[in-house]
Amino acid sequence: MVLQMDFKRIKIIFIITFTLLNIYLLSILLEKNQTDLRFGDGSATLNIQEAMKNDNIEFPTLSTEMEKVPLIKTAKGNTLEEAQKTLTNQTTHYEEGVLHSTLSEPIQLEWEGVSPTLDDVKPVKDFIAGGNILYGSAYSYFTYLPVRKQLVYTQVANSIPIADGTGSIIFSLNDENEIISYEQTYAGDAEVQGSGRNVISEKTALESLYLNKQIPANASIRMMHLAYYRTLSLSDMDIYSPMWYVEIAVGNSPVDVKRVDALTGNIISTPTIVVPENGSQSRAKSNSLLLLMEEESSSGQKASIGVE
Repeated sequence: MVLQMDFKRIKIIFIITFTLLNIYLLSILLEKNQTDLRFGDGSATLNIQEAMKNDNIEFPTLSTEMEKVPLIKTAKGNTLEEAQKTLTNQTTHYEEGVLHSTLSEPIQLEWEGVSPTLDDVKPVKDFIAGGNILYGSAYSYFTYLPVRKQLVYTQVANSIPIADGTGSIIFSLNDENEIISYEQTYAGDAEVQGSGRNVISEKTALESLYLNKQIPANASIRMMHLAYYRTLSLSDMDIYSPMWYVEIAVGNSPVDVKRVDALTGNIISTPTIVVPENGSQSRAKSNSLLLLMEEESSSGQKASIGVE
């Protein structure tokens, strides 16, 4: 009889103990879910944008649209080197993946304000359409870097610019706003790989930069654009993934370029390129600053857009 009572007592103690433990674990789970919901709701986003405004950061109305963007593949080749002999009215030479050209006659541009409009760069469009640029129809105007006085055109694939410098034309201007030379890289013919993948929104990308302390106080978001960057390089092809390209201006300082991987939301510090040890890989160099902070033009340094 005593043993039966002790057994029942122990049984009751175990039941009470496990019940309390389950209640404790359930409370932790509910607390975690509530925290996650608070972080993901609109008020959290609003607080981030309010914090940016308190830091005197100027930014446009941010889209919350999440698009589907596929990866693309491009084929390698030395097409620029082989085709440069067809160009006229310019002096060219090809070195390490980059076609360098000096124009026989400068192209005069005129505009008001910090950056030119599409109408202002029409002479460049006409120059390209006249067959003076190899594969010219593959490129579109992308941005202007005022400190370096450079017009940047990017190769477009799947209606999205390749903005890592591996498919670009950098037109250099003199003090009279005349284009005197350019440097060109060409990623090759692009082919869509698989179906579209969900990418983060413009708003999420900018908030990620701010939360990772990549946007200083008193800054102005000069430009945001969904683009491609090279993530994998093999001996015969390259693979490109979507990213958010962001230009940040602070006063009269050079434009600072930031990139956010549009699939993961991670900040891109340098291009991620994987090259097989037994594979051959040509390296493209240029003074394009699509992946780096725009440097003072007086420094005379060139920034690499490929992989060292």
